[in-house]
Amino acid sequence: MAEGLFRKMVTDEDGQWKIKSAGIATGGGQPPSEHTISILNAKNIDLSGNRSQVINADLINSADHIIAMSSSHLYTLEALFPQAAEKTFLVTEFCVRDAIRGQDIPDPIGGGLAAYTEVRDMLLETLPSIMQFILKTPSEKDQA
Repeated sequence: MAEGLFRKMVTDEDGQWKIKSAGIATGGGQPPSEHTISILNAKNIDLSGNRSQVINADLINSADHIIAMSSSHLYTLEALFPQAAEKTFLVTEFCVRDAIRGQDIPDPIGGGLAAYTEVRDMLLETLPSIMQFILKTPSEKDQA
């Protein structure tokens, strides 16, 4: 869901972004849930062709920024890939709204449509701050 929402946001901005999502505890190759597809379709975002993938060293090494949905994901990423700690952030870390900043985005899996809607709304509130942070941060490739 976050990938679809962020991709739409940056495409509306300038379209010059490479966005990939991966999971720590995923089976890989799984389609998005029906609720995810439904609520994103309502925003004119088609994520039906996406499939989950497991995080790996190639993805980590090719990323300028790594955004984790929860603090446990953040800690796991930093433990597995300590070389990436400086470019790894919690998705809500820069949110301007105090009630969301620093909070985990809950995993809606197993919940109803309301759980997915809550996650979507939290992401819509926090993703603009991630975009602004990235725009202000030079990439490793820019510094090479």
